[in-house]
Amino acid sequence: MLLKSLEDILVGAAPGVGKRWLAKLRKAENISAINGVEDAELLSIHEEIVRKLGRWFDKSADKNEIGAFFVMVGKEYCAQGIPLSELTFALNLDRKAVNEYIVEGEDLEGAHRIYALMEVADQVGDFFFLGSYYLTKGYLEDTFKRIRSEQCLDDGTLNRYFPDDFFFKD
Repeated sequence: MLLKSLEDILVGAAPGVGKRWLAKLRKAENISAINGVEDAELLSIHEEIVRKLGRWFDKSADKNEIGAFFVMVGKEYCAQGIPLSELTFALNLDRKAVNEYIVEGEDLEGAHRIYALMEVADQVGDFFFLGSYYLTKGYLEDTFKRIRSEQCLDDGTLNRYFPDDFFFKD
């Protein structure tokens, strides 16, 4: 059984989570490039992340679907010149906003409720960890392809500095 606060997030009945995340982003001084992105765009990506989180919880999405989504996000923001460090920081702030909402909306009376909350927080963490992994892969893949297409480095040098098995590397 899902916690009520998590159910609210997953069905879109908790719009305050996105606003909470946006406030965290705007307060963070070390993500100036992300803070140059419009609120509407950030809230749109948050909503899509939450939709993917819902599919993760109901097991209708596997790691490949989640991975493909985050690879795409990494590539899009790489093309915009947003630093990878800022993207991963922003994603971690989203995880934090989701978990804070879940904790604050629950009655923590009794060990069963606390263990259920811990399990949900762990699953949320796993989702965002997977997201960070694939976001990084997408970002680095896009960087790899740009360097290759501009012929800045030969293939041997590229492969030495990009030894990863990218998601869609060709």
